[in-house]
Amino acid sequence: MSEDILKTIKNLLASGKGDSKRLRGIIETIKKEEPVVMSDYRYIQTLTEASKDVEGEQPTNIKPSKRDDSLELLRVRLAEGQITVEEFRKLKKALTEDE
Repeated sequence: MSEDILKTIKNLLASGKGDSKRLRGIIETIKKEEPVVMSDYRYIQTLTEASKDVEGEQPTNIKPSKRDDSLELLRVRLAEGQITVEEFRKLKKALTEDE
């Protein structure tokens, strides 16, 4: 179950949904194998449901580009602390220069 919640939180972070500081705190709680408090669980649930509502309104024929996937991966890596904000900015700039 905790792996599902981690995946959900990482997806929320990557999409820019919610309070990133709070979400990172929840990730740390899970990694320490401590129980997630009910208010945090409901917060995640609310953000997830809100994301589904927004996704339902978008046309289904639009597929994300490879650049969008790359930016999402960068956001996840930043959220997990694998890269710094400066590295994120440099990599994002390199990905978006072609526009």
